[in-house]
Amino acid sequence: MFEAKKAPPQGRPFAPWRIVVWLVMLLAAVGFVINGYASVVIAQAMATLSDAAAAEINPRIAMAWSVGYALAAFVTMAVALATLRWREGARRAMRPIALLLAAWAAWTAWIAFGQWQQLGVVLGQAGLPPDLLAAGTKHRTILFVGLMAKVVSVPVLAWLAWALGTVRVRQQFAAPAL
Repeated sequence: MFEAKKAPPQGRPFAPWRIVVWLVMLLAAVGFVINGYASVVIAQAMATLSDAAAAEINPRIAMAWSVGYALAAFVTMAVALATLRWREGARRAMRPIALLLAAWAAWTAWIAFGQWQQLGVVLGQAGLPPDLLAAGTKHRTILFVGLMAKVVSVPVLAWLAWALGTVRVRQQFAAPAL
């Protein structure tokens, strides 16, 4: 008697991979701010160092790492944003970025796990002052939380790289923009 009228299709369907790309973009933004600020701090410290002190510790290495991380974070933010705006080239670029981030998270998780174990051995020694024991325990907890975040991020980033290459996602990018 009464037929339900269907509304015309509205945009693209829900895509869970977009949530992961948002998280990558937001975390890259945090990394950009942190490393950009670190670059400024290192540059100010370099200006105040004497030539003898600068030759001994070479702050240019710290500056190069900080600037490199800031640039990598900026590129990651830009590619993630373009991916969220349905740019096909960004989808293709986001796949290797996700794989690189997964590999980097796995490598740094392995290093953090070693540090976590070593710190546990040190904190297990008898005769440590209570304040040092408290600070070491807090640091070990922070290491563990970071380690768990990296352990979770590795399969999520690998899934993102895989999902961005599936036919379904490629077809979503081929659809006309809104």
